[in-house]
Order: sequence, then structure tokens, then C-alpha cells
Amino acid sequence: MIVVLESLRLAFSSLRANPLRAALTVLGIMIGIASVVALTAIGTGSQKSVESQFNSFGSDTITVRTSGFISSGNPLTLSDLAAINKTPGVKRTVYTVDTNDTVTYNGTSETASISGTSPEIQGINHLQVEAGSFFSTFAYQHNLPVAVVGYTVASDLSMAPNRAIGQSLRIGGRDYVIVGVLKQTGGVGFSSSDDSVIVPRGSIAGRLVAFHPDISTIRVQAEPNALSTYQNAVDSTLRLQHNISTGSQEDFQIVNASSIASAVSSSQATLTKLMAAIAAISLLVGGIGIANVMLVTVRERTREIGVRRAIGATRNNIVVQFLIDAVVISIIGGVLGIGAGVGGAYIGGSVMNIHPVLSWLYMVLALAVAAIVGVVAGLGPAVQASSVEPTMALRYE
Repeated sequence: MIVVLESLRLAFSSLRANPLRAALTVLGIMIGIASVVALTAIGTGSQKSVESQFNSFGSDTITVRTSGFISSGNPLTLSDLAAINKTPGVKRTVYTVDTNDTVTYNGTSETASISGTSPEIQGINHLQVEAGSFFSTFAYQHNLPVAVVGYTVASDLSMAPNRAIGQSLRIGGRDYVIVGVLKQTGGVGFSSSDDSVIVPRGSIAGRLVAFHPDISTIRVQAEPNALSTYQNAVDSTLRLQHNISTGSQEDFQIVNASSIASAVSSSQATLTKLMAAIAAISLLVGGIGIANVMLVTVRERTREIGVRRAIGATRNNIVVQFLIDAVVISIIGGVLGIGAGVGGAYIGGSVMNIHPVLSWLYMVLALAVAAIVGVVAGLGPAVQASSVEPTMALRYE
């Protein structure tokens, strides 16, 4: 124990004796640790964000849409909707008729997706209103020109949510009264309401779309006890409806948000590990820097080694001394690297609009790896120092 404490004292004395060289050596380890911590935190945060966005639509729902791979396929119809509603395991459905058009608010115009649907879409898609309310069943049944505006559309139109309620929104040459502005749901393409203006389906029939338009999407919600079976049941129902034999290409597409979330999450996790592995290369470079510094230190302290050996220090004492030198440098670099990595994660996350997820496990592992790098890098120079003969070392200038 006394040998270790004395070696620690000598290690810090050596750092103070050559502050610039020590700082540059510490910097190599610091950059490697900071890179690993920051990249894993941002990568994990991105992964959690994607999972949250997809899962916000519920693990009990699927989306049915006309396939974009078959131009001659049959569009979705009301008879398809009725058949899906009768499918075992299906709790309820809601369908949308979608189109794109110019929307204008207070003189500002943007192109947005116009989604004609019924109030049930709010429950199935878990839509939350930031200001106002969703349009009512009465408005839907009477085809009233009212609109619920998505988060991104409201932002693009410089719309202050609370002030916008009751104001006029012009869609395709017709005025709609804004009754609600939605909270942000996340950009997950096929189901995102952020880029949409949601209106009663009948209010756009014969105006923005045909009087009897094709169905764009059908949202299907499962009974709680049928989560594992209802998607296959819906697939079988639609195959029967469209006279598609088993093994033939479907003219419809079933999208499961949970499956996509799992696939994307797995891809992001792999990417995060790859980025961390690439960042860890700088740790190797830092280790080489420590080894070089330690070799120089052995030469500089050859006479000191001889004196210590002459007064009774064993080879093991010398090895411990130089190993502790290397480990101290690595741990200082590791601690500073963790601090820099945490700061870098939050700065990078802020720039990329991602909330970083810090893991104590990664931090502890990073610190342990730093210590191991120090041991490995210092082992060669330490052994070299211990092999110096006292008589030769005392004559070394």
C-alpha cells in the first residue's frame, strides 16, 4: 500500500513537472472518451425518440392503404371497410380521404395535406389538442367547414394556437373555421398529423375531392385479446375481398407501426454501436500517445530508477510506479472526457433536436477502458524501466 501511495505521489509530481506534455497526453484519452460518451448518448436518444414517435400511435393499430407497387390494383372501398369491421379481433376502424391543397392563414400560404375523416380518428391516432378542441360529431354529420390544424402546418403559417381558434383558414378557395390546433406527434410519415389539416370528410367531397372519392387509408384498432392475430385476419379479409390468391402480389399494404419501430430501433442501435466503435479508435491513438510519453519518461528518469534500485526498490516496485503513472494519466483523461462527452451530447442533441440519453453503464465502461488503455500502454515502458541495471542507471546522464 505504501508503494502504491508513493507511486501516486511521484505520478502527480511528474505531471506537474511537465504540464504541457501531460496536458497533450491527457487530451488524447479525453477526446476518445468524450466521443464515445457523446455519440452513444445522442444515438440512444435518437433511438428512443423514434420508438416513441412510432409507439405513440399504439401497438394495437395498423394502417391499411392501397399498394403503390401495383398500378392496376383495386382501390380501397366502403365494402372493404365493412368487411374489415366484421373481421374477428377488430375493435373499430376509421378511414380518411386525403388530398393536397394550398392553405392560407392571415395572408400566409403553404401546401398541406388535407385529411377528410371522422372524429374517431382522434382516439385511434391518440391525437392531443394544444388549443381549442377536435371537431364534433355534429360538425361531422352536417359537413361543417371546420378544421383542426397540425403542429407543423400551424408553425409554417406562423399561427399562434390560442389566437387562431375561431379564425378563418382558406383551403382550396373555401373558408374553414379553425376549431383546434394539435400538439406535435412526430414525423412518422404514413400516420403523422403534424403536416395535415383535418376536416370533416363531407366538407371536402365535391370540392377538393370527388363526390364519392376513393379511400386513402383505413386505421384499424384491435381488441385487447387479439393483438397477435388481427393483422393476419385483416390481410385474409382483404385478399378475399379483392380475389387475391395466396402467394400473389397484394394490391393493398398493411403498415404496422410497432414492427417498423422495432426495425428502426434495431438499425439505430447498430448504428450507435458502430459510431461508438469508430470513436473508440481515438482511444487507441491516445494509448499510443501514453506509451510514447512513458518511454520518454523512462529515459528521463533512468538515473532516478538507478537510485531507487540501489536503495532497495525491487523490479516490481518500479513496474508499479510506471504503471500508476500511465493509469493516472488515463483516468484523468477519462474523467475529463466524460464531462466533455456529457456537454457535447447536450450541445449536439440541441442542434439535432434530440434529447440525449446518458447511461451510467457506458460512463463506467468508458472509465474502465481508459484505465485498461493506461495499463496496456504503460506496461512496456514499465517493464523496460524495471530492467535497467542500477550500476548502469547511476552512471546515466
